[in-house]
Parts: sequence; C-alpha cells; structure tokens
Amino acid sequence: MTKLVHNIQKKQHRERSQISSRSKYGLLEKKQDYKLRSKDYHKKQAALKALKEKVKSHNPDEYYHGMTRRRTDDKGILISDRGNEVLSVDQVKLLKTQDINYIRTMRMNELKKIEKLQKDKLFESSGKHTIFVDDTTSQDNFNAVEYFNTDDSLINNRENRIKLDQLYNNKGIINDIDVEEKEKLDLQKLKDYKLLQKRIKKEQELKQVESIMNENLEKMKNGNKKKVLNSNGKVHFKWKNQRKR
Repeated sequence: MTKLVHNIQKKQHRERSQISSRSKYGLLEKKQDYKLRSKDYHKKQAALKALKEKVKSHNPDEYYHGMTRRRTDDKGILISDRGNEVLSVDQVKLLKTQDINYIRTMRMNELKKIEKLQKDKLFESSGKHTIFVDDTTSQDNFNAVEYFNTDDSLINNRENRIKLDQLYNNKGIINDIDVEEKEKLDLQKLKDYKLLQKRIKKEQELKQVESIMNENLEKMKNGNKKKVLNSNGKVHFKWKNQRKR
C-alpha cells in the first residue's frame, strides 16, 4: 500500500520581502548579501589596522635607496625604474636616424618590387619604337600603318601589333583557348593584382611612418618653432630663420 505522505502538498518556503513601512530603503538584505558586505568591511578594517601599526613602528631615521629611486604619479601609483640607461640627446638622434634609414630601405625595396610587378605582362609597356629614315622627305611622307602593315586601330598597340595578313588568314592568332588554361591564367592574374595592391599599401604605410619619424627627429633640433596647420589639417612645425655665423 502506497504512503499518502507523497500525495500531500508540501509547504512552500518563500523569501521574506521588505515590509511596506521600510520600502523606501529598497530591497530587504538577505543573509548572503550581509555576509559579503561584512567580509569586505572587515577586510578593509584589517588593512587599515596593519597600516596604522606600520606607521607607529616606522623609524624616521631609516634610509634605503628605494626611497630616492622610486616615485609615484599623480594617482599614487608606484613608478618603478626598469634599469634603462639614460641616453643623451645626440645618442637618441643617432638611434632615430638609424631607424629612419631602416624604414627608408624597406620602402625602397617595396618600390622596386612594385616596379617589377608593373613591368610585368599585366600592364602596357613603356618603351619607344624608333624608326630611322634617310632624309627629311621620307620623314614627312612616313606612314606608320603602311610601314608596320597593320590596321589603323592597332598602330598604338606596342605589345601585340598584328599584321594584315594575320588578320585575313588567322595565322598566328589563337582562336580556341582551353577553358582550364584560361581559368589558370585569370587566377594567376588576380593573384598578381592582389599582391601588387598589398605592396602598394605597405609602401604607403612605410612612407607615412618615415614621415612621422622625420618629424619627430626634426622636433629634437634646437631653435624656436611653432605649430602650423596645413591645408589637410595636419600639424607640422616651422622653425624661425636664424642667422648662421
């Protein structure tokens, strides 16, 4: 026979709420909230007690080197010395000059790589085709279309100036291109474009860094200077002209 105790509804224990007369003080503080607040309070009181004992036992004649080497900022945070050697202004200028030279070398390398990509098959050639004639009369009567035996619309095409007999007979012209080969060529061309775009962006970033480093190096020089805003809204410094001896 089953027990009836399982069918009896158990009493529900609800949290006690704040009484209406004290509703202006907010929610009723539970025990777990009180324990956290009490723990934090006693922790702070113990820290204050320890500091007071440390002040009482302090010797005014005590000295150690950390008292002169260490300092605090406006917020009272300790600023520790990392042991770095203090350099003179000339030494800092020399180091900054070496950094600028390194950045400039990296930028020139990027420029060379950009020029090499631009001279590739992706772009038109920049060469000149010079033709020599015997006299001025031949020079005046010179016709480039007849000389190159090509169409008038192809005369400025230096890379692939097709002749008339090739256009009429379709000799030397590729008509049927393999689809897979064309996709490979297009993919390689896209990669070259992305690489060129990446190198141009890197060169511009290096140029900007070099400009900032040059400006910081110039600001270390002696002389009266003032801030000047250019047309782009950027700040640069202008030095007063001084007579040299």
